[in-house]
Order: sequence, then structure tokens, then C-alpha cells
Amino acid sequence: MGVRPTFGLVDYCVFGATLLLSLLIGVYHAVRGKQTNEDLLLGGRSMSVLPVAVSIMVSFLSAILILGSPAEMYMNGVQYWICNTAFFVILPAVAYLFLPIFYRCGVTSVYEYLHYRFDNRLLRTLCVLVYLVRTSLYMAIALYAPSLALSFVTGLPLWIAIVGSAAVGTLYTAFGGLKAVVWADVLQAAIMAAGMIAMIVQGAINVGGFTNIFTINAEHQRMTFFDFTLNPWQRHNFWSLFFGTLFLWTTVFGVNQTSIQRYISLPTLKAARIACLLNAPATVLYTTLACLTGLAIFATYADCDPLKVGLVEKKDQLVPYFVLDQMSYLTGLPGLFVACIMSGALSTISSGLNSLAAITWQDFISNIAMFQNMTEVAKSWVTRIISLLYGVMAVGLAFLVSKFGGVLQASLAINGALSGPVLGVFSLGLFIPFANGKGAVVGMLSASALSMWAVFGAYGSGKRPAPLPTSTAGCNVTALSLSTPLPTELTTPVPTGLPEEDSWIDQYVYGISYQLYNMLGCLLCVIIGSIVSLLTGCNDREVNKSLVNPLAYKLLNWVNCCRRDSSDAKYAADNPIFTMSTYKQTAAD
Repeated sequence: MGVRPTFGLVDYCVFGATLLLSLLIGVYHAVRGKQTNEDLLLGGRSMSVLPVAVSIMVSFLSAILILGSPAEMYMNGVQYWICNTAFFVILPAVAYLFLPIFYRCGVTSVYEYLHYRFDNRLLRTLCVLVYLVRTSLYMAIALYAPSLALSFVTGLPLWIAIVGSAAVGTLYTAFGGLKAVVWADVLQAAIMAAGMIAMIVQGAINVGGFTNIFTINAEHQRMTFFDFTLNPWQRHNFWSLFFGTLFLWTTVFGVNQTSIQRYISLPTLKAARIACLLNAPATVLYTTLACLTGLAIFATYADCDPLKVGLVEKKDQLVPYFVLDQMSYLTGLPGLFVACIMSGALSTISSGLNSLAAITWQDFISNIAMFQNMTEVAKSWVTRIISLLYGVMAVGLAFLVSKFGGVLQASLAINGALSGPVLGVFSLGLFIPFANGKGAVVGMLSASALSMWAVFGAYGSGKRPAPLPTSTAGCNVTALSLSTPLPTELTTPVPTGLPEEDSWIDQYVYGISYQLYNMLGCLLCVIIGSIVSLLTGCNDREVNKSLVNPLAYKLLNWVNCCRRDSSDAKYAADNPIFTMSTYKQTAAD
């Protein structure tokens, strides 16, 4: 049995160069950029299409994609890839149904739209707080998981890996602003692609050719793409993957602050639409690379499963194990892998910090008198300090995740449970013209409570679906080349599938596919919010039609007209509460 391969000087140089280049991008834009919040948060609204499109994609395809998607393919086969079919529906829908309304509002924070549409401070505050919690927890997970891999591969203490990674992301975000974040994302996207391609090529070499990857996976029942079983309690089938992805990623691309902030940074609505639409092929490409990586790893270990022989203890450790076991003979490749994972982490952290700073400034601080009277330069420094503070908080949360496994599990559950209701709130505003603030608040709170109950119940049940079978028939001493097992604390897999319990709650509530959590949360919010709006008199003022999808306004606004006395002057269409003073007709379709 051999010794664990070491992380050499060239590997450190490759990894260090990634961090250094990211920092230099931040320094460059800190020196060249204007000292204003518009430049810091929106890139002066003059960004270019292609880098913004890449930045939007890579912000959400983090290190979790590189570690988690290959593991899913290894354990359960190619069916997960079907989720990619939904992106060619999601992005056109966002580009033509969501984006025009947000873009013409000229918002910095997407939650400003909720104020214009519902005139309800409580609703806006609730949605902002949900975003702050979700993004902070997600940043902590995105920071902790790759730092753990970095710590194992390099031998660095975990705390140094966490602090060092967070420091780089925080510094270039705080001082370089959105321009630095976007261009660093472009660099990191290239490194992520290079890392995944290198693993796929190594896998093909291991099994004697690229086509053999598919042949071996097919022999082990891992090439079944389509299962049209109509069963919401089945972990994966075509319908759960398609509709689950549809609702989850509509939230991501359509109403998430990180995405909207980048759309608004472009000079025209046409440019914003192009950037949005480009994410369909780009996201499919990167997801496909991650899936191919998983197939390549399985083909390599088809006859000697590292999980069964105890070389790794969790499926999310398969990718770093593969790199150390199969690629360490090539100088610099372990460094490229670590740079690949860390690039995913940095893109998520920097995007999160920039969007959190924008939200905090626009929704909480900008209306305070003492900040309104500041110079533009002073305001930009306040925003930088906010970014730095969120960076410190991300480090603290990452350490909390490392100490208490339950925190990681709870954070994943919270993120999954709250995304759908937020999409539901925006859907009420955009597509239900008779929806009012009371209905939106009740709909969001009710849907969130029901979603949290279902998600935490699923996590608490401890049930796991059975993966596809693996083999140890080909194991020998040479295969067991790593004498030190990988650490055990990487991301917790999502418990789904139909439980074996007899209780109807366990079967029909907790047993629902995790892919459908967002869809159910959104639909519950829309249904409950619509009913409550009807019961509470709909809107007592004319809704500005610019805030609602035109077709929805024509079809459903008659409900508003039937529920109020339209002759009363207070319901006039130009009521100042619902006329946006900041509304800008700046772009043509």
C-alpha cells in the first residue's frame, strides 16, 4: 500500500496563481473604477454582455457542482442530466417575462420592485431577510466544502484554508466592486472548465478511450436517461427533474439579486436579454462537463468502488480522491484541481458578498438621513465596509458548519424551503394583478412554514434512497493507493425517496422528491396569496400596469375593477403610491 501523494511546488504555484490573479483583478478595478456606489454595485451600468453572462452562470455553479454532480452520476447514473432540458425553457421565460419589468424599473435591489408593486414594507423586509439568510448560509457551505478539500490535498490546517479563501474573495469584491467580481468570474470559469476537462481526459485514458466511459457505465445500468413515471415520491424521474429544475432555476435566474444586479449593469434591455439567454447553453455545457466527470470516475472504479472498500466515506469525496489517486503523477494537475474547486468557491463568495452589500445599502441604509448626506465617495466606502463585514460573517458561519454537522444539514434545508415561496411572491406581483400586499405576506409565510415542515421532516427521517450497485471484484493492493482516508465532513446528501414508514405523513409529505420542494413552495404561495387577496378586497388602488406582465394585466385586472369603486378619486391610475418616481423608460424591446 502506497503513501498518499503530496502537493508539490508546482501545484502550489498553479493554485497560488489563481488566487493572485483574482486579487490583481480587484486591485485593477479598484484603481481604475469610479468611487461611487453605482460603479461599485452596478459596474456603472456599462458592462459587456459576454463577461456578465459568464458571471451569472458561474456564480451559481459553485464548488458544490464540481463535488456534488459527479458524485450523483457515480451513484445513480445519467438521469440527473435531464435537468438540463429545462434551461431552454427557463432562460427565454426569464428574458421575456421577468427581465423587462425589472430592467425598466431601474432598481439596484430587486426587492425595490416589491415596494412599488405592493406598497408593503413588511413584505419587502421579509423577502430581504430571507435572501440575507439564504445567501449567507450558502456562502458558508460554498466556502467550507472546498476548504476542506484544500486542507486535505495540501495538508494546510482547515482554519487557514477557510480564512485564506475568504480573505481573497472578500478583498477583491470589497475594493474592486462588480467589475472585479465579473472579470474574476470569467477567469474562474475558465479554470473550472479546464479542471473538469482534465479529469474527463484522465478517465478516458484510464479505460482506453472516451467511448469506453459510456460502454462501462451502460454495462452497470448507469445510462438510462428517461423515466416518465408520474410519481412525485420517486427521487428522480423526468417530470420531477424537469419541473424541479424549472422552478428552482427560475428563482435563480429570474428573481435572485445576484442575477438581477448583473442584468441591470448592462446598458440596454436588449443586452440584458442576450446575457440572460446565453446562460442556457453555458449552464448546460458546465453541467454536462460535471456529469461527464462523474461517468469518467465511475468507469475508472467500476470494479473497485472506493466507497465500499473504505477509501472514502462519503460520495462527495470521490472527486478529490480520483485526482489524488489517478492524476498526481502529472506535476501541476492536483494544483489545477484545487484551483478548479477554489474558483467555484470564490465565484460564489464574491457574487454573494457584492449582492449582500447592494441589498443592505439599498434596502436598509440608503434612506437613513446621515447616509443620504454623504458624498458619493463616502457612500462607496460604507458599501466596502459592508462587504468586508459580510466576509467576516461568512468565515464565522463556515467554522460553525465545520464544528456542527447539524448546522450544515439545517442550512441546506432552509435554503431549499425558502426559495420557492420567494418566487411565489414575485409571481403574485408579476402575473396576478389583483394580488395585494396582505395576500403576498400571508402566502409567503404560510408557504414557507409548510415547506420548512416538509423539508425538515425529510431530513429528520434519515431515509436515503438506495444507489445503483457497485463492485469490488477488481480491487487489489495497487488500487488501494491512498493510505490515509479522506475526511468525512463534506456536504451532506439530500435525503429523499419514498420512506418505508407506514405513517401517511412520512409517505406523502416527507417522502416527496427533493426536486419538487421549490415548485410546491411557489405554488402554495401563489394559491394562498391569491385567495387572501380576494378575501381582503384585492387592490384598493389602480395597479401601475408597468409592474405587471401585460398579458396577465389584460386577462385578470378585471377582478380589481369588480372589487372596488372605480369612481373614487383615490383609486386613480396616477396615484403617487403606485407611480414609480424612479421608473425609467430607458430601453426598447
